[in-house]
Amino acid sequence: MRPTLSQLRAWDPQSIAAAGSAASTLAERIDTGIGRAVRAFDNASRWSGGTHDAAHRAIWAEHDRAGEVRNVVQMIADEATDAATDLGYARDFALGVVRGAEGLGFTVFDDGEVTHPEHEFDGQAALLAESIAEALDTVDALDERYGARLETFAADLASMTAGQPDVTLPGGAEMDADQAVRMLETLTPTQVRDVVEQMGADDVRRLVQADPHVVGNLPGVPFAIRAQANEINIRNALLDEVAAGRGHGRRARTLRGLLEPSPDPIADETPRGDDGLVERTFITFVNTPRGRLVEMIGSLRPGTPNTATYVPGTGTNLDTVVGHNRTAAAELAARTGGPVYLYLDGDLPPDLRSAASPSFAAAMAHRLELFGRELDAEIAHLAPGATTTYIGHSYGGSVVGSAEQLGLSPDRVIYASSAGTGIYDTPHPDGVDRYSLTFPGDPIHYVQSFPGNPHGHDPDTAPGVIRLDTGTVDLDERTVDGGLVTHGAYWNDPESTAFQNMVKVIVGAEPDLYVPRKPDIAELPPPVGAPAPLWWLYLFNDRADGDIDLPGPIPDIPLRLPW
Repeated sequence: MRPTLSQLRAWDPQSIAAAGSAASTLAERIDTGIGRAVRAFDNASRWSGGTHDAAHRAIWAEHDRAGEVRNVVQMIADEATDAATDLGYARDFALGVVRGAEGLGFTVFDDGEVTHPEHEFDGQAALLAESIAEALDTVDALDERYGARLETFAADLASMTAGQPDVTLPGGAEMDADQAVRMLETLTPTQVRDVVEQMGADDVRRLVQADPHVVGNLPGVPFAIRAQANEINIRNALLDEVAAGRGHGRRARTLRGLLEPSPDPIADETPRGDDGLVERTFITFVNTPRGRLVEMIGSLRPGTPNTATYVPGTGTNLDTVVGHNRTAAAELAARTGGPVYLYLDGDLPPDLRSAASPSFAAAMAHRLELFGRELDAEIAHLAPGATTTYIGHSYGGSVVGSAEQLGLSPDRVIYASSAGTGIYDTPHPDGVDRYSLTFPGDPIHYVQSFPGNPHGHDPDTAPGVIRLDTGTVDLDERTVDGGLVTHGAYWNDPESTAFQNMVKVIVGAEPDLYVPRKPDIAELPPPVGAPAPLWWLYLFNDRADGDIDLPGPIPDIPLRLPW
């Protein structure tokens, strides 16, 4: 029921946030309690026999059940937090319109009707009444939506008194939710999608509650469902950090940041919180030491014209990708009108020495190729006709090129300051528009032109690749057109020529072709004992097997680049 203005003034959305916080605390206590019980049982090392085995089965059954209860409580915590944010914003907006009307001399009644003592203002009074009515309708819609969801989760908890109910599969067969998840793991991504899309909403929700880790990262599960599961996974990962005594550490701070809403760069109908903030969407999340993550920035919906997938470079991990990389991806989404997938589903090299190895690209390329097929399926379902562009920056270019060689078939590819076009000898697929962006003086040129480069061909000269203009980039109140800093500086300058060219490629506009301004490989001062440009081999040689004959010991070069 739509509230009256007096009722709305009495609402306290922060009490919902407090309930969400209490639910988070409850989830932590459940996790801690069952963990202690399991550890206590495992420490009983001198106990064996039939009673021990029966108790072992019982304790792990309770562990599984407690985990499912904890997951539902986490869903309640997340929903309550979102409800407090969205309802608080909607309430403040509605009451703000009322205050504005009253400040102009209008009388606003409790039901939202508006009058003015002078009839010449009747038209304005009607418009203000309409605005207030729309604001109250929004409050009502949000209240109904969040109320229904929270009631559903409460019912889920009640139904789990004797264990989680079975789920119904396509065809009518019933199965334990955990067993159903195990069954899905044996299917192909196409089969997984077919099964999940035929299941009812209640049954899909029970799959998420049973094993959010698998459901949130299983190829074939629709992205919207994976995002729901990964919200739980992030909250559970934060519980793990707190339980391990790292509640104030860097990873815990990162995880808390992932749970905070952020601006949606694409205008849509997603419920918004204060200042246009929306819940973030994660297609992949695994809390490994370096972290795995795929975040969808923006939204994929009917009419979406294009998508982009951005693979960053060396040194990027879960704790660093949420900084400048995400800011750049959000800017791309805002300027192209389509979602950008910030792709970190695997380990990138942690430093320059390890960046010489193609093993990181080999591991990530398989996942990226599979992700490409999943994205194609999402597009076919939600936004037929939307184009796909994959951008690989630095080492990420090697990942993108290698995924192409494994079967990734996008519409367009951008090798942005890329180490190479792919580590395999197999050809790239036909029908793909490929572009390169590398500033003159970018030290990546030494890697690109190195004979036997393990990352493949030089993107700037590879057959079928069109080199785009890099122009200039603004950095610290100065304008530069080349050099070491230009390896990544253009990502932080949306007005730069290079960034604008990436936008043009994504939206299908005509990009600016390369204009030579200075040599690609500049004369750089070598460290003592190493002739230029041979000294650059020091940075990328992580082998001691004699493959590269170096003139002396490797010097300590205090150089860090965002590759």
